[in-house]
Amino acid sequence: MRNRTRTSSRGGLISGINITPFTDVVLVLLVIFMIATPLLIRSEIKVNLPRTATAETATQNIEITIDAAGTVYLQGAPVGIPQLPSALAAELKRRPGWPVIIKGDREVRYDLVVRVLDIARASGVAKLALAVEVRR
Repeated sequence: MRNRTRTSSRGGLISGINITPFTDVVLVLLVIFMIATPLLIRSEIKVNLPRTATAETATQNIEITIDAAGTVYLQGAPVGIPQLPSALAAELKRRPGWPVIIKGDREVRYDLVVRVLDIARASGVAKLALAVEVRR
């Protein structure tokens, strides 16, 4: 039997692989994951924020979330109150100058929110805010 190989019109062998379709698929998957990941991360913690008539929004911030059960999260990761100062200081070193937004569920105890505020101030936070929902 004769060996079958593809040859080009000039008589040489075609030894390359067309990776254009593979690259297209990889880029489409990358875009899908870039869009879907923030939606998945933000929806993990359910918090009923207090309502207000006026509010401002920040695009780049460090979030501390307190859910109805009193669990504290820093950037979506659960953190205990004793570990919060060191974790917040490390986050502030990575993102200096970013404001810290505290999202406290409206059912959470007030003293827990005040403790988190004190920890944030003691950690050297320059810009501190409480998250609310705008009343419509």
